Amino acid sequence: MPGLLTALLLAAAPGAAPTPGGGWAAPAPQATPQTASPAAAPVPDPLRLLARLALADPPVSEVQAAAARVADASAPDPIELASRRRWAALLPTLTAELRAEQQSYRVVGLQASGEVDYLRSSPGTSVTLRATWDLGELVASRAEPAAASAGLTHARWRDEAVRRATHLFFERRRILLLLALDPPTAPLARADVELELARTTAELEALTGGLLAARGGR
Repeated sequence: MPGLLTALLLAAAPGAAPTPGGGWAAPAPQATPQTASPAAAPVPDPLRLLARLALADPPVSEVQAAAARVADASAPDPIELASRRRWAALLPTLTAELRAEQQSYRVVGLQASGEVDYLRSSPGTSVTLRATWDLGELVASRAEPAAASAGLTHARWRDEAVRRATHLFFERRRILLLLALDPPTAPLARADVELELARTTAELEALTGGLLAARGGR
């Protein structure tokens, strides 16, 4: 009985074939279709990717000019202030003086007509208006040495702003290239790179007066 049950099961199985001895052969194992492995994504050409990033961003010369312009606008030009101080010497210094006097004296004595005793008052008021010029300021202003020193400090500050903007510009491009070519797979590492990109972009925007946002950059 067990042998008959086994033969029936083998006969019902798909692909079973009878044997010369009257039995049934087990079906041949069927090959399972192999799933095709997904094709690897093509790696973008770094040079072409850099070219696309360069087209999306303003040129570095425009970034440097914007950083210098924002640095100049943040503080007045000390040379211009010294020039205004020199021309201000043409304006006179006005001095007004008001003086009120009250003089009085008493006369007591004898005269031919008799005894005299009287008080004589002589009030007086004077107004003085004086205008003075310091023409030496027209030749050499006393503010020029301080203005020259402040001008050097301002120039160094502007150059530092230009260098900082240049560094942030290429650092931002490096991060964008990293995210496009070899992004981190770990979520925390990817978040760190994204935060670094956001910080670099924010500092560059502050130095250039929002140049990237005005051009529609990332």
